[in-house]
Amino acid sequence: MKGGVLHCHCSKCYSVPVRKRVRKRTPSLTLLSLPEEVLLCVLQCLSAEDLLSVRAVHSQLRDIVDNHSSVWARISFKDTWPTPTSLWLFEKAAEKGNFEAAVKLGIAYLYNEGPLLSDEGRADVCGRKASHYFSLAEGLRAQSADPFIWVFIRPPWSPSGSCCKAVVYDHLKNECDRNKDNRGPLLHCLARVLQFFEEDEKYDEAMAMLEQSSLAGCLQSSYSLWEINRKTSSSDPGRYLQCVRTLRDYAAKGCWQAQLTLAKLCSAGNPLGLETKACTDLVSQLFSVPNTSAKSDTSAILKRGIKDSMRYILVDWLVEVTTMKDFSSLTLHVTVGCVDRYLAQRSVPKACLQLLGIACMVVCTRYVSKEILTIREAVWLTDNTYKYEDLVRMMGEVVSVLQGKIR
Repeated sequence: MKGGVLHCHCSKCYSVPVRKRVRKRTPSLTLLSLPEEVLLCVLQCLSAEDLLSVRAVHSQLRDIVDNHSSVWARISFKDTWPTPTSLWLFEKAAEKGNFEAAVKLGIAYLYNEGPLLSDEGRADVCGRKASHYFSLAEGLRAQSADPFIWVFIRPPWSPSGSCCKAVVYDHLKNECDRNKDNRGPLLHCLARVLQFFEEDEKYDEAMAMLEQSSLAGCLQSSYSLWEINRKTSSSDPGRYLQCVRTLRDYAAKGCWQAQLTLAKLCSAGNPLGLETKACTDLVSQLFSVPNTSAKSDTSAILKRGIKDSMRYILVDWLVEVTTMKDFSSLTLHVTVGCVDRYLAQRSVPKACLQLLGIACMVVCTRYVSKEILTIREAVWLTDNTYKYEDLVRMMGEVVSVLQGKIR
């Protein structure tokens, strides 16, 4: 073959030119070539740092990121904390509906840990900002979810008059007075805080807040009032039956406290007059979902490299802390539950397992017990292996990953 011509030695044939085959190039797949719906799903799965990098690549990507709140609401701030350089990013994401950003900003300002702005270390400024982001975080959750921000602002308060917790409480109360919409969870949190005080005036104010919160649609406030009025209705059979029916309605709407109480009543007797099988089915329905989630949590923990022996050592240490501090077994079980649910979703280095455990206990004692475990005492219990700010930030990680669902 010469010059692309094939020469045949057969006398019957002529020389026939051979055509070269040209391969068609397939267009390269880029982010901009994806349909916008698919592109949004990709962007929502990115971390905040990666999102900024993608945003800087092309003007079209920048416009898509800036014009879709869903992207900011879904991005992850895993293992990152507000700093002076990243503060604007957290604030923008929180305003766009990002729960994790709102929680971490609220905790950072409450404990003056994170932004570290020289002119904003005062309790009045930090308290005002913490209340804003705590309010955002509470408003981003489902209406049936158990309000949680009271855990961070509950007493004891500093008697000096410059307590950031007290400032947050006052700002949240003013917000409820100004804004009549979606204030049910906030009023419930304020009532929970007041219930820790022993003054009769505080108690009456807490009851009034629970009434207002219940009227605003907060299931937890409705159940709290039900629990308070429960004893007065037990003497009258008619009122007691109506009381149990009301409890069943709260349980059907998703209030876990009502579900647990209804299960206890049905196991102890048959207040609704149901058949035995119907009563058993009712109780089994209430507990079918938690059992499934518990099994999935265990398998997810193993997949993330947490060995049974590592978890055993951590739980054994938490038992020691519970015994030493005379906490209830309920506090221990809720703490371990938070640890397992966190490990099912996030990987934790072996060196940080103790930090995770004590952070969960700090949060859970505030949720369950009258006596809390302070942050400084928790740091001391770890033989000062971790710093104060390490524990504060891990608390933010835990609450954000669990979406505020402590139990």
